[in-house]
Amino acid sequence: MKKIVSILLILALLCGLCACGDDDERYIFYPLSVEPQTLDPQVCGDADTALVVSQMYEGLVRMGEDGSIRPGVAKSMEVSDDGMTYTFHLREDAHWHIIKNFKDIFGEGCEKNLELPVTAEDFVFAFQRIFSPHTGTPGADTLYAIRNAKAVHTGEMSVLELGVKAADPQTLVITLERAGADFLTLLTQPICMPCHRLFFESTKGKYGLGLAYTMCNGPFSLYRWMLGTSITLKRNPDYIGELAVIPAGVSLLFNSDKSTYVQKVSEDKYDAAPVERELAVGIPSGLRTVEVHNTVWGLAFQCTDPLLSNAYLRMALCSAFSAGTLAIENVTPAQGMLPSACRVGGEKYRDLAGGAELPEESTARAQLFMQFALKELGASTISFTILCLQEHETPMRRVIQNWQKVFGVAVSAKTQVVTQTELLAARGSGAFQAAFLPVQAPFTSAVQCLYSFVSDSAIRLGLEESTAEYSALISAALTAPTAAAAAACCRQAESYLIRTGVFYPVYEDVSRFVVRGNVEGVQFTPCGEAVSFVTARKSG
Repeated sequence: MKKIVSILLILALLCGLCACGDDDERYIFYPLSVEPQTLDPQVCGDADTALVVSQMYEGLVRMGEDGSIRPGVAKSMEVSDDGMTYTFHLREDAHWHIIKNFKDIFGEGCEKNLELPVTAEDFVFAFQRIFSPHTGTPGADTLYAIRNAKAVHTGEMSVLELGVKAADPQTLVITLERAGADFLTLLTQPICMPCHRLFFESTKGKYGLGLAYTMCNGPFSLYRWMLGTSITLKRNPDYIGELAVIPAGVSLLFNSDKSTYVQKVSEDKYDAAPVERELAVGIPSGLRTVEVHNTVWGLAFQCTDPLLSNAYLRMALCSAFSAGTLAIENVTPAQGMLPSACRVGGEKYRDLAGGAELPEESTARAQLFMQFALKELGASTISFTILCLQEHETPMRRVIQNWQKVFGVAVSAKTQVVTQTELLAARGSGAFQAAFLPVQAPFTSAVQCLYSFVSDSAIRLGLEESTAEYSALISAALTAPTAAAAAACCRQAESYLIRTGVFYPVYEDVSRFVVRGNVEGVQFTPCGEAVSFVTARKSG
């Protein structure tokens, strides 16, 4: 007997249809730090592009503000008892938005005469593109649980062998090689948005590069792309979803100078914006701050450094201090490398996994590891520099004093104070030996976060050289059959990074967004990686 999971309630749909009177004929203004290179979902490779794509397209499911899996194009789904087969039933009223610019593809008057439904074949083609060796989709390997996905991606099999099939126009069947509790969460990624084969092929390699080459099915559609300036999206009149679209559109303004964001919100030039940490104090009155608990500060060691690549050295240093050594006040102690906002299978990760395993604080253990390290390095002393912010210099000096007490002259370390910008640049390039730095969860999914610590260029801890043990734990987490099992694998993976001295977590922090006082309904996922403007409304 199959397990049936309802995704789209008829009542919610009817409420959405009846909410037209709540439309706000004003635009929401929001900054992007980087201009997208393309709006092709299957090659969506950075956070700013993902933000734009997620407004323009809708996949089978999407993530809600609380981390839950919400309705997308699918109105319901069935999951087989063994968790290996997902059957999605698509809404009959889901349509692509047709504009007159598509006349060369669909003919004159297409915007008035053509009604083009989103079908199961659109998802089949999208997944074939994800795993085609020629597409270069970032994060494609997170979906290797799909049958034959890896073999297709490596060119060993044809895309026709992929375990994604259309049973009929409104029924999509995805067959897995291994069940995965986090599979639905992975389907919320922008890369999993549908793609219409005929339209894609008709663009002749320009898909996603402009108004005439971009066809949307999401709450907003592309209206104008002014290169170097902005992307303007308008409410999609053909969209019917769980929630009615309230704003007339969204204007996404390119601005690489994040230090100006708060001022521009206070001047009513932006309606909402992310806030850099050092600018999050003294927010002008009339602005509202939204916090997402997505960051962990800790001591990181660069695993590609000639000295600190030695695991015994890193473990010696971590065994010789604890978070209490730093004596940082008024903070929330970290429970591991991942923050409390992370989820697994839609459930809170920490509720399932508990805290990660921290190194045993032991002078004898630390001294023994140091002996092994010095022997392997062929050295009698080691010297390195720790990058930190001004506010963390005194705590880090306490750590150094404790190391000197435990190791004597064998260890010589010094601090180098840098700005937040310099610290993040060093983290991104890997140009540091040790650093007290923040690790921000780029995804709400704990599994995706741990995967990104190896693959994401924004976090250079030297984990590209990760051991087979860590890689195996991530693979196990991606294919764990239950949320509890996936959480257990994630805990082992983050504990591995902590236990081997890659990163010693100290305290949790938040990322912040500012929102104008008269703006409501801008929604952020638990870790802030996705922003939804569907229910945004201005008052007054």
